[in-house]
Amino acid sequence: MTQVQASAPGKLYIAGEYAVVDGSAAIVAAVNRYVTVKVDDENLPALSQEGRKYYGVIVSEKENYKPIFWTRSSDGSIEILGDEKYAYVLAAMRVIDSYASECFAPNMDHKSYNLHISSELDDAKSGRKYGLGSSAAITVATVRALCKWYGLKPDVPTICKLSLIASSMVKRSGSGGDVAASSCGGWILYRAYDREWIESELGLIKSGESDFSKLLRKKWPRLEFKRINVSKTLKLLVGWTGSPASSAQLVSSVESSVESSVESSVSSEIAHSFTYQDFCDQSEVCVQKLAQSLEKSSLKESELNNISACFAQNRELLQKLSALTGTIIETPKLTRLIEDAIFAGIPAKTSGAGGGDCAIALTTIYEKNRIESMKSAWENHGIMPLNIEVAQIVDDGENSETCVAKALENQPSKSIQNRKDAHLALADAQYNPRANSGFDSVRFMPNALPQVALDEVDSSVRVFVQKESDADGTSASACSASANPAFLWRSPLYINAMTGGSANAQKINAQLARVAAKTGVAIASGSLSAALQNNALSATFSVIRSENPRGFVMANVSAGTSASDAMRAVGMLQANALQVHLNAAQELVMPEGDRDFRNWLKNIEQIVRSCERVRVPVVVKETGCGMTARDVLRLRNIGVRAVDVSGRGGTNFVTIENARRSRGGYDYLADWGLTTVESLIDIQKCEALKANPVEIFASGGVRTPLDVVRALALGASAVGVAGEFLHTLMHEGEDALLQQILDWQEQTRVIMALLGCKSVADLRDKTEFVHSDCLGK
Repeated sequence: MTQVQASAPGKLYIAGEYAVVDGSAAIVAAVNRYVTVKVDDENLPALSQEGRKYYGVIVSEKENYKPIFWTRSSDGSIEILGDEKYAYVLAAMRVIDSYASECFAPNMDHKSYNLHISSELDDAKSGRKYGLGSSAAITVATVRALCKWYGLKPDVPTICKLSLIASSMVKRSGSGGDVAASSCGGWILYRAYDREWIESELGLIKSGESDFSKLLRKKWPRLEFKRINVSKTLKLLVGWTGSPASSAQLVSSVESSVESSVESSVSSEIAHSFTYQDFCDQSEVCVQKLAQSLEKSSLKESELNNISACFAQNRELLQKLSALTGTIIETPKLTRLIEDAIFAGIPAKTSGAGGGDCAIALTTIYEKNRIESMKSAWENHGIMPLNIEVAQIVDDGENSETCVAKALENQPSKSIQNRKDAHLALADAQYNPRANSGFDSVRFMPNALPQVALDEVDSSVRVFVQKESDADGTSASACSASANPAFLWRSPLYINAMTGGSANAQKINAQLARVAAKTGVAIASGSLSAALQNNALSATFSVIRSENPRGFVMANVSAGTSASDAMRAVGMLQANALQVHLNAAQELVMPEGDRDFRNWLKNIEQIVRSCERVRVPVVVKETGCGMTARDVLRLRNIGVRAVDVSGRGGTNFVTIENARRSRGGYDYLADWGLTTVESLIDIQKCEALKANPVEIFASGGVRTPLDVVRALALGASAVGVAGEFLHTLMHEGEDALLQQILDWQEQTRVIMALLGCKSVADLRDKTEFVHSDCLGK
């Protein structure tokens, strides 16, 4: 007799429930209760009375699951007669049967087998469900066991994808977070695949135009499952209300309510102040913050406070969703369970779809007295504490620590890293201490009698200031729900977007972030596109926040990025603001670049709206070709309130991408676009922008503190520097860059004093200059 077996753990949602169905992130933990599937060929069934040969029997230990036989049709496909209770098992059998055939599995002759299913996921006495994801665990355990039976050794990401395929064939409305947790074990950050896309792919397989092996090799839109390395000192506590709930019915109820509210244009107060999109956007930010707090190597009091705040926010969001949709998510007994935990000083919330089942609490293993106090309160209120812990990381085929990289195996991560390193080298090679950015053509009229003391000069600036009224005359107070707060920067300087996406870039970002933290200047990341495609590269960007925990950090995405991905980028860095970069010239010269920019304005508008909901200001930034007043007007008309003109004269990405081409060919575009000064002057002359201004940041070819002051006098609120600082860092080191920025901050104040200006506002209002093109002020 041949026999193999495999197990899969159950799961509990930690955060991000409901929103995960529509593409927002969620945190899911596998738990140490298992479904086990055994496969053997002992006592295979004989021929039936109808003359059909049965190929095996499926047996479950559950009393209400009767054993059933399975057979093969004339074309060899698997059939089960009756009983839909084994739908997930059947789907997994069919998927692995086809996949094994496509892979020419070593044991393809083992076409007959029995399946024996046992489960620890339900209450042993009553058989009632705890809500630990039994369908997902059964699917994963069946996939894993049958892969062993056929002699296949897939890695964890492949097991996960095969199980997601099988699960989607049964229930198209699920997110798959439970499947991912059961496949990987431990704690994971999960983002659901595009359901319409997978349905289309399955249609191609059914028609014979594709197969499962091809589907596994493709990039799955949106899919992400990433390991979260949580400290072993963190303890997950679970309480069971004794009231089972159907997640599928609850999720369906929420979806139906959301669709009806959209179709009927609900006019209630709740609909106006909080929408389903608000719920998804705010859930994304909350989950990303929680993931970063959980992943700290040692859980200090500050991280525990962050976890508690995230739990409270997630609970509040679910309560708002409940009110919005009329679906009972937090039942009275769940409320009692949560309040008992909070009273004991332990953060708690519902887990999964709510409506019954379990709630969870998080604390450290050292809080024994609080834990016992909470459990005692639970028992007094008829709530059962479950002896559950987070399951260990699963190790099949390959160690599942490779899960992130393998989950997105078609992403050219090595190619991305090589390109990012090439960008750094080429940017450094083209550095010119006298950049042709137009600043040298601007000369201040001197002030022989400044009438100020240096100590009086304040170079701080307020950025992202909400206007007193919008273009339509609506008062700011009336729009307070979406109003962005003003931020005080003690220096008008900021370190502008540079890099990320490689090990070398991670080192540079860490150094830049430390310098930013010590000097108090704001900092922007390089484009996060690489990390959005392959989460294994996220650390090369998020190091900016970990090295600069209290600083002002701007994330950076392309104009073609979806609003949901933009919110992921914000969460990845816990960013204070978001840069959306415009780089059409770079993309067209880049061999592998984009060629379609038709959706840029629409995407930017959606990003702005999503960011406004969570009060994250947006800056639309050029990347070295400058902006015209016409560009700024078009952006203003879709709600953009801040731009970075980033003119010609600094790091030239057209030249960089041309250098990467095997035969060049675009040398003549090296001077494409406007200089920073030309952009600032064109905007300054625009009457429409005087009446309804947009906040202007300036960057591109800034080489000296005098350039900073020139840009401020030309109307910039703040000035970004990239190439100059990168050159110093790469050639002289971190300490030299620190001293350079401190010198620039001091020298900026000296020049302001020389001009008789006590503030940046004075620079705009009281200085005079001449420009070589006779465009004076």
